[in-house]
Amino acid sequence: MKKRLESVIRTDEAADDLVLLLRGGVHAREVERLQSQAADLDRLYTWRGGPCFGVSVFAATPDTEGDVLATRMDVRRSYYRINYSDIAGRLVVVPTFRAPHWTVMFDGPRGAQYQLLVDCYGQLRENPYWTRKPGRRPPR
Repeated sequence: MKKRLESVIRTDEAADDLVLLLRGGVHAREVERLQSQAADLDRLYTWRGGPCFGVSVFAATPDTEGDVLATRMDVRRSYYRINYSDIAGRLVVVPTFRAPHWTVMFDGPRGAQYQLLVDCYGQLRENPYWTRKPGRRPPR
């Protein structure tokens, strides 16, 4: 039985300068991972009684971005920084689970709304707080 995503939404408000930090990569497999994550969310949750495709992001402001990168995304070598204002009102973006986690939802892993999200990625950025964890393969 699927759970309702509405049951894990927090009441946080979006700051005027909110940015969404999305794990990134330049390889096709990174895109496939995000599409797979969207499908996984739909397997586990519903949204308003229907499909629930989406990806996880971490929310930050310019003042908290470094802390979020250092404490929540230090295992991510690269990331995309999406301005919330670029997708607000065009995609459903909700604060879910534990802060600073949010979910960006769209019509499916290959739909027009997913493409809108991809178009807002901007430039792939290197995470200055990334550290190679023991046991991980070195990057190719």
